[in-house]
Amino acid sequence: MIYVSIDIETSGLDPLLHKTLSIGAIVEDTTKKLSWNEIPKFNAVIVQNEITGSPRALSMNKKIIEQIGVYLEGTSDERLKLAMSAQCDFYEKEDVIKEFYKFLWKNGFGEGEVPVIGSNTKPIAINVAGKNFGTFDKLFLQQLPWWQKIIRARQRVLDPAILFCDWKNDESLPSLTVCKDRAGLHGLVTHDALEDAWDVVEVLRKFY
Repeated sequence: MIYVSIDIETSGLDPLLHKTLSIGAIVEDTTKKLSWNEIPKFNAVIVQNEITGSPRALSMNKKIIEQIGVYLEGTSDERLKLAMSAQCDFYEKEDVIKEFYKFLWKNGFGEGEVPVIGSNTKPIAINVAGKNFGTFDKLFLQQLPWWQKIIRARQRVLDPAILFCDWKNDESLPSLTVCKDRAGLHGLVTHDALEDAWDVVEVLRKFY
């Protein structure tokens, strides 16, 4: 199976009020299990001119917000240096899903040259993995231009929580931190979109 592990960082919990700040995505082929250095990765910060958010979310994503500020005020050379040092790309919200589409096309979801994206572009259908993707991330992504036109996330989502549930002692489904611990993986959940997407891949790999 090929799936795309997706995680986002946002300025709050309300998809109609708050902003998507970054998107991390990894294309996983369960028959190959490539290393971090080899696996296809999409790491994007979305340039927002105005950001409304909750104190907790803004504090957690302080670094991303600072990077957006530097990008908005920087010259072309400064923006290039920022992208290289941050190891991510910066996109306007009107373009980020188009770039995600191109990334998917180039990594197994299309053949030949990437098509010009327009109203008649055929959507790409993907299996998605993610912690709370269906009830959180997807709601935010749907607010971005082009998502609902050119990306089709299949209804069944690969959420690792169900695989690491302690049916006798848990009162709710485990967090990604708990899933990592129960999978025997070291390191904290960083709340960096790309790193969290990789965490999901790693815990799911315990089952294939």
